[in-house]
Order: sequence, then structure tokens, then C-alpha cells
Amino acid sequence: MVFEELTLKHELLTIDEKKILRDEIYCDKLIDSMMKHIGSTDPVLRDELIYTNLSKFINGGIIPQSKILNMLEICLDEEHLFYKIGEEKTDSVFTRSFSSLVVALILTKEDGTLLDAKKFLEIQTAIFKYLDKERDIRGFVENKGWAHSIAHGADMLTALISHAHFNMNLLSDVLKAIETSLLKDVVYQDEEEERLIFAVEVLLEKGMEKQMLMNWIKALSSTLNKEHVKSGQTLPFYRSKINMTNFMKSLYFRLKLMNPDKELLECLEHEIHYWFRKTYGRG
Repeated sequence: MVFEELTLKHELLTIDEKKILRDEIYCDKLIDSMMKHIGSTDPVLRDELIYTNLSKFINGGIIPQSKILNMLEICLDEEHLFYKIGEEKTDSVFTRSFSSLVVALILTKEDGTLLDAKKFLEIQTAIFKYLDKERDIRGFVENKGWAHSIAHGADMLTALISHAHFNMNLLSDVLKAIETSLLKDVVYQDEEEERLIFAVEVLLEKGMEKQMLMNWIKALSSTLNKEHVKSGQTLPFYRSKINMTNFMKSLYFRLKLMNPDKELLECLEHEIHYWFRKTYGRG
């Protein structure tokens, strides 16, 4: 049995952490209820109460490791991260998006002792699949709060790369996941493209060679150019171009602050300038 939404909201508004620590049955019921209602359309319950308290519990070591593993299993299942995946502009996005945030929380806190290689492989496969299949890319939804699926997916991807078990042999898969996210048929309005930059930053911190990044930047631009040659000035092309150039502009200034490599910055400058000239015929 789990709490219904109104009861859960009351429990979280009047939360007693000591009760959670000393009463295992209550703790299980509370966590199970939070996972059950993680996609609630009530933004206060979903974002301010469920997510905020799960973050506090996970980071504070309040939840037993066995329960955290159970939560991870739930987050990755067909009723959470992949719940009605492919739908657009429906409430199912809240379940998927906030499940991804819990995965990110667990990966960020976990030091490599809880997850074995098999489980980590399952997680990374799920993350790449999610970013490829997600179609509801809304940011803020009126009266229902943040969906922000791609931003939360980017947080999950960044947590994956930061984890002790992450293998840099997967670097091309990560870059492909970022590319897929940028080339969806939408113009991002709520800084989704900037959240994807954190994944690039962690890759660089973990030793990604600048030539690899430069090659990817050029290939990303080339992919978009081929689409333009093939289909012309279509709306999907236009939207992808905006996302890509916004991403490159933001990446340029982030790298200028954290890793001011002249060759890498010049590569970004070249591609940004190329698309400006191609769009406006000047400069």
C-alpha cells in the first residue's frame, strides 16, 4: 500500500526525518509512495516535495542502499523512464523526466561500490535509449510546472560520465546522444542546450582529447549542412540550426573560461561564423 497524493503531500509537508530513520516500514511506504507519484501533475508535490526530499534523503544517506537499488530499478522500468515514451504534449513526460532526475541523483551520490559492471551497463544503455526516444521536449508547462525532459536527461548523462565506472571508450556514444538531443525537431526555450554542455565539460575533465571534440563539432555542422542540401530551408532544419548554433555559442564561452585552448576556440568560431554567413549572407 502507498499513500494517495493528498496524503503524501501532507506527509512531506510535515515530514519527520527521525521517524523515517527509526521506522523501516514507514520509510519504505513513504519512498514507494514518492516513486508512485513521481510524475504527479501537481508541481508542488512533484518538484518541491518529492524531488527535493528524495535529493535530501539520497545525499544525506537516510535511505538504505538496498532501497536505493530498488529505486534505481523502478526508475529504469517501462512505467517510469520509458513510460509511454514517444508521446508528445501529454502528462506522461513528468514521470519520465523526474525519473531521470532520480537516476542522476543516485549516480552522483554512488561511489562505485553499490553498482556492479552489469548494472552500470544497463543504466548507460537506458540513458542513451531515453535521450534518443524522448519526443516531448517541453520545458515549463503552464499550471503543471517543469517537464524539462532534455535538461533532466542531460543531468542524467552528465552523472553517468562522472561516475567511477564510466569508460571513455563510450565517448562517441555520449557525443552521439548529445547530437541526437540537439537535432530534435524543436527550438529549445529553457536552456536545454546549455545543460548538455556540462556533459562535454566532464568529458574534457576525464581526458577527452581536444581533436576528438573538434572533429565532432565539425561533423555536427557537416550533418546539418547535408540536411540543408538535401531538404532545403525546412522548419526542422531551421530549428536544428538554432539549437546547434546556440549550443556552440554557449560552449565557446564556457571553454573560454574553463579551458581557453586557442585551436578549440577557433574551431567553434569558424563554425558559428559559417552558419551566420550562410543564414544572412554577410559577415
